[in-house]
Amino acid sequence: MPAPAGALTRRKAIAALGALAGIMGLAAPGRAGAAPARPTIGVVVPTLDAQFWNTYVSFIRKGADQLGVNLVVLNADNNPDQMTKSLEDLVARPVDGIIFTPYWDTAARGLTLARDASIPVILTDSYPPFLPQSKRFPNYLAFVGPSDEDAGRQMGEALFAAMKPDANGKKVIGVVNGTAGTSVAIDRRKGLADALKNHPEVQIAGEVDGNFVRDTSQTVFESLYQGHPDIKGVWAANGGTATGVLTALKNVGKTPGKDVVVVAMDLNPENVEAVQKGELLFDIGGHWLQGGYALVMLYDAIKGKPVAKDNDVIKLKLLPLTQDKVAQFKSDFPGGVQPYDFKQHSRVYNPDAPPLVVAVSYSH
Repeated sequence: MPAPAGALTRRKAIAALGALAGIMGLAAPGRAGAAPARPTIGVVVPTLDAQFWNTYVSFIRKGADQLGVNLVVLNADNNPDQMTKSLEDLVARPVDGIIFTPYWDTAARGLTLARDASIPVILTDSYPPFLPQSKRFPNYLAFVGPSDEDAGRQMGEALFAAMKPDANGKKVIGVVNGTAGTSVAIDRRKGLADALKNHPEVQIAGEVDGNFVRDTSQTVFESLYQGHPDIKGVWAANGGTATGVLTALKNVGKTPGKDVVVVAMDLNPENVEAVQKGELLFDIGGHWLQGGYALVMLYDAIKGKPVAKDNDVIKLKLLPLTQDKVAQFKSDFPGGVQPYDFKQHSRVYNPDAPPLVVAVSYSH
């Protein structure tokens, strides 16, 4: 016998409340009635071929060990289809929360998969075209990422200041961008455009896409440089890109830092060494911390400490590095990662935990 209409309405209401509870990190429908003692959190990164994402994962693992989290890390292997498959895998397990970087316009698809399974999500690094905690995606709790446009501008300004004009008064540069279509690549390039506004003497010989990885960047820059040997400066979109550019220059007998000035972003260990050697003029970064910050926020949400609406978008001000700052950097960031007490910043362990740090800085 079918249930009365009123009973169906009550059942729908109860189901909706259960789904909302799951999204907010409380009891999810079909799971245990309380937050798990040791939650499982899934992390999907664009590629582990890049040093940056390995450092990002390393910092998250430290946080998981301190907080008591089972961590599942999946590699999208620079493939949008694999990114979606990885998210489907995490939902099917299921995990208690997900952190992922929505390259290739995967934000909506990944959030929908997680929402339908009542799994909370924090996005990092690449900004989607919508805000957290919306009616469409209440499970999208927060975003943590870098101030890419500001970083791109600082890179450009450092590059232009170091270059000497040619006989025609021009400063000729090449541009190696990141993964096309990602907010990361777009915003960093916007920053370069901002820097260019005040420097009419700078001329871009050509732009290529390095896809944020070393080998591709080396290949495309080799072609660009072969066609434009008058390039005296290179704006490289990230650390792997810069490494590819440096290798390409050395392969044709050029000395980076002397014959051609190069700037980059990420503060990967190999790039820090390149700055120390004088091969790389300027680097900026520290945003590998974003994954660890996201882990603390997501862990707290799963344990019943929701992300405040006024703290659901974290844009990190990044750390500039020049040769004179290398010793200080190595002292403050041993092994490339800042010492960080995850429990001290978790409201589960420390009810008086301060807000998340939104700037990466030197100790003095």
